[in-house]
Amino acid sequence: MLVRYWMSESPIVALEKTTLYDALNLMLKHDIRRLPVMSGANKLCGIITLSDLYPYVDPVKLREELSPSDIENLSKHVVGEAMTRELVTCGPNTALEDVGALLREKKIGALPVLKEDHLVGIITDCDVLEALCGIARAGENNVRICFSVPTGEKQNIIYDVVELCKRYRLDLQTVLVHPLKGSKRCLVMIRVEGPRMDDFLKALWDINYQVLIVSDGTDKGRARR
Repeated sequence: MLVRYWMSESPIVALEKTTLYDALNLMLKHDIRRLPVMSGANKLCGIITLSDLYPYVDPVKLREELSPSDIENLSKHVVGEAMTRELVTCGPNTALEDVGALLREKKIGALPVLKEDHLVGIITDCDVLEALCGIARAGENNVRICFSVPTGEKQNIIYDVVELCKRYRLDLQTVLVHPLKGSKRCLVMIRVEGPRMDDFLKALWDINYQVLIVSDGTDKGRARR
């Protein structure tokens, strides 16, 4: 998964000289929590978030009607005073999992996306979660199956799943493999579609793949044996 397919293109931006009051109104108007900040040379120079305004106005008031004194105070200060200048960025071809790791490591909620030093988008923690949910969620016609396999057989997972899908004429749509912490087994999630689901599930058990959950998107998931 690449950032380019999940980022917001042409994000709303602020300038260093934009007042905090105008920046707040931009965020409220577009229902966003952050703005990339551009310098006079039209280059990215920072990012300002809703929480950066907390020192200038009571956080409780930010989504309510501001008092005249609050408006005056926010209008006296500019984005360049409050923004974060030490930026963490990524490119449009950065892997989404790398973005997720960066967001967690840096404890931030978004990354500006740069292509040849030009701002082309912004990717947020919500975008990463949306991508993960889209991959893992079963739709109307496919089934999500979670099963565990011995770690020593990890190298055979893709081969076995593909072979079984071919045997039972199932369409394989997603495969995710993750080691289980503190265990000698791996957790596997696949999404498949086709009529011979019961035969496929039995075949998984026959090769020592322990099926944990089967979900068709209409229930909360049920164990199968």
